[in-house]
Amino acid sequence: MSIVKIVRAAEIVPNFKDGLSQTPVLVNEYSDCKFEYCTLKAGTDWRPELFKFEDTCQIFLFIQGKGYIGGEKRAWNIVETAVFVPNFDKEKFFIHAATDLVFVRMLGKMSEYDIKSIRESSLTLPRFRGLSECWTYEEEFKGPSTTSAMLLEHRNLGRFSMGATLGKGPAYNGDHVHNELEQWYIALPGSSFTYTAGDEKVKVLGGDITYTTHGFHHGSVAEEGEVLDYVWFEICHDGYPNDIS
Repeated sequence: MSIVKIVRAAEIVPNFKDGLSQTPVLVNEYSDCKFEYCTLKAGTDWRPELFKFEDTCQIFLFIQGKGYIGGEKRAWNIVETAVFVPNFDKEKFFIHAATDLVFVRMLGKMSEYDIKSIRESSLTLPRFRGLSECWTYEEEFKGPSTTSAMLLEHRNLGRFSMGATLGKGPAYNGDHVHNELEQWYIALPGSSFTYTAGDEKVKVLGGDITYTTHGFHHGSVAEEGEVLDYVWFEICHDGYPNDIS
């Protein structure tokens, strides 16, 4: 059984209904989160289903195209890679595509830890953040030409977090391990790099999505002329230790 599970964007066949294509990907790979690879055609509005706080944390990652999100109190322009987390079923919203809009929809199962943690302390929802609005951070295992950016902070949305790794080759994110974190990579358009987990090496291209369970050493390398641009999404399966009073 392979360590790295991967969905190739080039192999996803859109199936449009009312201007929206929703393709479930990585089905049955991880029980606490569902993933959909979506395309909303230019000129189309979509009103996603809303979920109760106790049931599902819904997260949208916009990776290509332009548009906007209209909420009950404000709107957000989608002009770059961006994340949006609605306020569960408390506020309605719609997504409008100005151009064909490509995004990944994540539906995370709310655990008892998530419910307690978010009630105690969390991001203010709804939350929208574009890549240019992120704060950056350093890690000793990354290369000097690699930038790390934070989209959804750890411990601020229950078990769920998200960030980005960005670099023009030669660039690398060195070998490291997450003993508690389930991790997905969503490669951004134009990306081309080699991802290693355990003893497996996988070539990753723009739009591809990988999943690696916790406990495996992993890292990524982009050679000269390649691009190391991806968003990582993580779930701390059992919750962060000693994080709830």
